[in-house]
Amino acid sequence: MQFNSYSYLLCLALATTVFWALPSRFRRGYVLALSLLFYATWNLYLVVIPFILCTITFLCARVIRANKGQPPARRALKAGIAAIIGILVIAKYRGFVISNLSLVIPWVQSHPLPTIAMVGLPLGISFYSFEAVSYLLDTRQGRVNSSSFMDLALFIMFWPHLIAGPIVRGRELIPQLTFTRPFETRFVYAGLDRLILGLVQKNFIANSLGSWVDDGFLPKVAALNTTIDCWFLAVAFGLQIYFDFSAYSNMAIGTAQFLGVTLPENFRFPYHAGTPAEFWSRWHMTLSRWIRDYVFFPLNAGFQDQKLQLYASMIGAMGLVGLWHGAGWGYILWGLMHGTYLVIYRAFEGDAAKPSPALLRWLVRILTLVAVAAAWIPFRSATLAQATTMLSSMFWRFTFGMSYSVNFYLVTVLACGFCAVEPYLATLVQKSDALGERIRAYAGVNEYLLRPVAYACLLIVFLAFDDRDMQFIYFQF
Repeated sequence: MQFNSYSYLLCLALATTVFWALPSRFRRGYVLALSLLFYATWNLYLVVIPFILCTITFLCARVIRANKGQPPARRALKAGIAAIIGILVIAKYRGFVISNLSLVIPWVQSHPLPTIAMVGLPLGISFYSFEAVSYLLDTRQGRVNSSSFMDLALFIMFWPHLIAGPIVRGRELIPQLTFTRPFETRFVYAGLDRLILGLVQKNFIANSLGSWVDDGFLPKVAALNTTIDCWFLAVAFGLQIYFDFSAYSNMAIGTAQFLGVTLPENFRFPYHAGTPAEFWSRWHMTLSRWIRDYVFFPLNAGFQDQKLQLYASMIGAMGLVGLWHGAGWGYILWGLMHGTYLVIYRAFEGDAAKPSPALLRWLVRILTLVAVAAAWIPFRSATLAQATTMLSSMFWRFTFGMSYSVNFYLVTVLACGFCAVEPYLATLVQKSDALGERIRAYAGVNEYLLRPVAYACLLIVFLAFDDRDMQFIYFQF
């Protein structure tokens, strides 16, 4: 059941109504049951996977709490993380590992995997595996005090973030899962704001670009793309994946708001970033923070003054980000490219000559956007050979002409324009809400006239561009 489906929207309205009608003592069980039901709509049999991860995490966390700082706690931590990552590797990366091993070990190719190992990819496993690992690490550091299996199960399986994030942490979410807050009208308005924005981002922008991007990245077509085609496809896919994933994040945040729960923000206008480092402080922010806190900082803890180790840890951490996204060399190359961008920026940060600071800032901003767009090519390409062909056309094997309908180029430019003004529209909405808080008469106009009209217009756009065949991109990760 997708967030932008009519069935989900109807079920959400009903589920929210029942939630607030229930006594608070029944809400936790109700939300957990809804979460399991939501996951079961994708695959009934794979519901057992998050339960297995919850059980492993719970048992290891209990040992860690009972033996703080002692060897059993360290062993439990290592065993728990190893088990979680092991399940993730088997579920998501087994095919990638086997196919690469078969290139160097012929025996692997001649011995197929048992049938039991060929189950499909459990939806959302990349997200809730990382959340389980962070729960164990935060338990060791004393940042999570809850010892309840119910708290852990709700934290891992809370349905708004279960499939594609945001990646939350126990100390952020578990205190909110008591569900004892009284109902407030602002929960509904806040939820509708994010939900309807996400519906429009997905259907109106992401899906509009999606069909052209799919055609342009077909293996037989990609080799025929001109330089102009390749650059437009890189930009179009960058916009598609941004608005697609931002849409899901907004709808997840909005869904949680209906229940009085606040999830962390996942995007902050990433294409307005002025540097590679700033891009990753704006793009998929919950994953960036997870990698920073649980991978980069520990790797770099003893190397603050050693640049070579610092740079190696940057590239390694970003390579892991790429691998997290998918079992393919294109994803890894995408991550390594971003790691290289961060290293180059870090190496020259503050050392470059600055004849004109404003001019230099704009130059770095433009180079950042060009580099980010180029990195989307291996991320989206079917093979490394296809990525190499398209990148070579973009940077040194120039060919000119336009191979697609003029509408593709126009829609891409319009999407760029919307992306450019997005922060200013958000500021305008914030100022409007702030004015409503100060002026009671305006608050009534905003609540009973402006907001309903805006909702109606946006819903019409959502319905007009509805394409139920277009799944969210991050479902495959």
